[in-house]
Amino acid sequence: MEQRHLEAFRSSFAAVWCVDRIFCVLLHSTQPICTMKKVTLLLALAIIVCTPFTSFAQNFPDFGIISAEEKNITNCSFDNDATAVILLDEAVSEHDEEYHLINHHHVRIKILKEKGFDEANISLRYYRKDDFEFIDMLEAVVINTDASGAVSTEKLSKKSFFKKDINERIGAITFAFPNVKVGSIIEYKYRSFMKHYGGLDDWYFQKELPVIKSKYTLTILPNREFSYVINKKPTIPIIVDVQSGSGKVYFEMNNIPALTDEPYMDAREDYLQKVTFQLSGYNTGFGKTNYMTSWDEVIKELTITKEFGGQLEKNIPGTGAFIDATKLLPTEEDKMKMVYNYVRSNMTWNDLYSKYAGSGVKDAWEKKTGNSGEINLILVNLLKDAGLEVYPVLVSERFHGKVNAATPFIDQFNAVFACVIIKERKYYLDATDGYTPAHVIPNDILNTTALIVNRKKGGLVNITNDSLQYSDYISCQMELDGNGTLSGDAFIESRGYSRIKRVSEFKTSGQDKYVNKHYQKNGITVKEFAFLNQENDSLAAEQKFKFNTNLTSSGGYLYLPLDFFSGFTNNPFIADNRFSNVNFGYKRTISTYTSINLPKEYAMDALPKPIKMTTPDNDIVFSRSVTYDKATHSLVCMLLFDFKKSLYTADEYGVLKEVYKKMFDFLKEPVVLKKK
Repeated sequence: MEQRHLEAFRSSFAAVWCVDRIFCVLLHSTQPICTMKKVTLLLALAIIVCTPFTSFAQNFPDFGIISAEEKNITNCSFDNDATAVILLDEAVSEHDEEYHLINHHHVRIKILKEKGFDEANISLRYYRKDDFEFIDMLEAVVINTDASGAVSTEKLSKKSFFKKDINERIGAITFAFPNVKVGSIIEYKYRSFMKHYGGLDDWYFQKELPVIKSKYTLTILPNREFSYVINKKPTIPIIVDVQSGSGKVYFEMNNIPALTDEPYMDAREDYLQKVTFQLSGYNTGFGKTNYMTSWDEVIKELTITKEFGGQLEKNIPGTGAFIDATKLLPTEEDKMKMVYNYVRSNMTWNDLYSKYAGSGVKDAWEKKTGNSGEINLILVNLLKDAGLEVYPVLVSERFHGKVNAATPFIDQFNAVFACVIIKERKYYLDATDGYTPAHVIPNDILNTTALIVNRKKGGLVNITNDSLQYSDYISCQMELDGNGTLSGDAFIESRGYSRIKRVSEFKTSGQDKYVNKHYQKNGITVKEFAFLNQENDSLAAEQKFKFNTNLTSSGGYLYLPLDFFSGFTNNPFIADNRFSNVNFGYKRTISTYTSINLPKEYAMDALPKPIKMTTPDNDIVFSRSVTYDKATHSLVCMLLFDFKKSLYTADEYGVLKEVYKKMFDFLKEPVVLKKK
């Protein structure tokens, strides 16, 4: 909701739709919808809808009236773990004679378990800045059935609804349903009124709860063309009905399982069943004008947009002396780093992602704060002033989802970075990131597709980096006494993405929270902690500290673990099935060296065997080496975790799960010491 109104105005209709990333085409709006078939041909077709506006009120006549089937539901047949189920999620989007966007929403939920009671707390967010949107016509009821089967309905009063401001852009209306119990049905409906169709949002069939029925009707603006793309699994059917006479298009899906967050999920957006809209053309009365139906047209449109291309080649006030000094630096890399750090130190990000400089780069620079678009377009201007080859580049950060190169939809991108080209090498800079050095590709855009915005040298580009990875070396020198107390010194050296991640987290959370999260757990006490080389990004980050813990003992035996501080404490892959891909983000190498002097009161009873385990493709290597020196009565253990691949598809999950299970089983094996 926070992002949707910050993009360029979208309007009307070429009907292209996607089945599992493969396209079907509606040839003409006046013809019946085509049967769903998998095809590999994408046709750029457009449909202009010229229909008079006919307003109608959305009363949702079944509001507050439940069916016998809904009354008897006790669990979700297609999602057995569900604590609640959305019985109905529907909306109708239409316009008035002044082309305001009017959305009517209707939601009905049934509570199946006590853990689902939180679903009775509702927050409806809206974009309040400049009075762009408001919510009204809000009604809510809770429906209960007693032991005899009698149905009672309780309507919420206006006093139950509370309006609050989340921030300067976002407001919310909140309310909670009373007397909720297992079996309750909660229901609400409301109207959202927006200034124009720039607020048209994508429709999500899939939620964090399973959905029995989801349906959406969109009324098209006259003389406009919309492109729409449906993202769905082949196993879930969809109904699409283009009503050309009325200028409406209807979408419906049924029995959609919940999509919950999974460990190392690359982007939730990539898996949600949804339909996405974008303006593709309009009729001015003098002929049809295409709008962003190819990537070249996307670039052209951006370059003439006031909030994007209109902000390039701007003179940033008060930076003349800095630019003159920067030009004297010996290399282009030095100039790039100087400008990058200058913008990062002078601008504060307001936590809002955008592709545009809505307030203008000069205004943002004077205020020293702005959204990501404003800050990074300032960066582009100053890099150009310093004499560097630089272009704005649209990116889709990993959390935002993958870019489909076959579909020129600008909303596939969520932000703009600066792309600097030096000796044919591309550097991607984000001045809202206070920790990633200029020479390192930001982790959030690794293995993604971006769009360089330039009419001559622009186009799609794949962002990869095989040279830099996440690297940790962990060394522990320890002493075990006869009472089972283990004490020692730890040294952790972090390079590449590990350095960036650790320094960022340490500075953000503070030392106490950082140490408690990573090291001071499972009975371990940390003392004299030091974090070195935080500011010099050309050096490895170093952590040094002392620690102690008491070992588990039983019947004269001590159990000595061999894995300290590697981070592999809990297996994230225990679920039987996987819906999404596994995306680690980068390749990883973690090696540990542990040396332990043993007490003379104890003798060696069992020593874990050496292990080397690999996947069939050799993309994961785990090894363990444990040696015992009788002369010094000491142990040395070396562990290696080498992940040569960063992305695993859902189809590869079975192999990954099995490897992790075996690896964690090996890590749990202790050295067993027997008291003499």
